Amino acid sequence: MKHLYHPANQATEPIYLNRASLRQALRHKRRRLTPYQQQQASHRICQKISQQPWFINAASLAVYMATDGEIDPIKIAIMAHSRGKKVYLPVLHPVHKKHLLFIRFTPQTPLEKNRFGILEPRLKGYGLKRTHHCATQRLDLILMPLVGFDVQGGRLGMGGGFYDRTLALKPAEFNRPKLVGLAHECQKVEHLPLEAWDIPLAGIITPKNVYLA
Repeated sequence: MKHLYHPANQATEPIYLNRASLRQALRHKRRRLTPYQQQQASHRICQKISQQPWFINAASLAVYMATDGEIDPIKIAIMAHSRGKKVYLPVLHPVHKKHLLFIRFTPQTPLEKNRFGILEPRLKGYGLKRTHHCATQRLDLILMPLVGFDVQGGRLGMGGGFYDRTLALKPAEFNRPKLVGLAHECQKVEHLPLEAWDIPLAGIITPKNVYLA
């Protein structure tokens, strides 16, 4: 793994030379958390989100199915559903490559693994019905997974670019949903090396803090 250390302080976090090495290091940190730490993190984030005006006022929101040590938002989804909110999950788009489709989710929704091994609503005979699909621009809130973040709203994803492509329509074309990342505190870095196509977040929630960009 290529990185450089700050010359003034060897205890300082490594400064990684590229996004790939930074992504690898942060995923390793995330995977080292115990199941108990993961469970507590999910619980605390759910408590924090439940108190946020942008969550309270959202009629529709998208969450995700956690993998690879990501914050698990299932408690948030269940809480939102119990409050009468419409909850959606991302699905790999069957037509547009590397784009996402948002499909309605309830505790009874049939799920299956996609090609990455991540659970998503089953499309065949279910998800493409108009009542089950929500256009991205009609969502009030999208809670997003991430590998790394900075407090300026920078987000480092898994590298596939699915969210960035899905959200890449020009702002003038629609009012983009509020984008909030969920993360462990250990995923924070001082400054992310971002690309022109990276979509900034409006905020990041960790078990300890609420960061608003």
